[in-house]
Amino acid sequence: MIDRRPAPSRSALASLAAAACACALMAGCGTPARPLESSLTDMETLQLRSWLSPQLRRNIDLLPVTGGEETSRWWGSRINGMTLNQTYQESLRRLGLMPDVPDTGRYQLKVEVLALAQPNVPVLPEVALSVRYTLTERAAGGGKVLYQRVLRTSQKAGIDDSLSPTEQLRIATEGALRNNIGELVRELASLALPA
Repeated sequence: MIDRRPAPSRSALASLAAAACACALMAGCGTPARPLESSLTDMETLQLRSWLSPQLRRNIDLLPVTGGEETSRWWGSRINGMTLNQTYQESLRRLGLMPDVPDTGRYQLKVEVLALAQPNVPVLPEVALSVRYTLTERAAGGGKVLYQRVLRTSQKAGIDDSLSPTEQLRIATEGALRNNIGELVRELASLALPA
């Protein structure tokens, strides 16, 4: 059977191509990580809180977190400085590690995000994150370093998390940060602290 319908005009094809490009650009917009979704969950907090030493409770002051990066408006999911600070503050507060009055804790925690590795094509992405942690005793001339380590964690996201590739990338990024914080707390729980 011969199809006798007229072929689509060039202007119709151009309009269709422009609409497809616009949809692709909108689907590919960057979505930054969010602080509450990057923080430890209530379940993780309850589990980890019981492992922590009483010496750490209400005794860790968080120094400003460094290494944040703004999300591109065209693609990706980065963690900016404000989100990093809010995420760590919220996690430490939920764990009962931050003092009630700022800058009164016995210890100071320095957090530096060193690397955030994301795939170029955000389909079923796996995100890796490297963070350097330094825990020191508070002292006038600089305190003794009690713990210093670079922790590397990763997180995958898939169709179960979201149908949107950019949302999958955001979810994987938030999960990698949450995993990194959880790993830090597990290491602090096993840390031998001076009396």
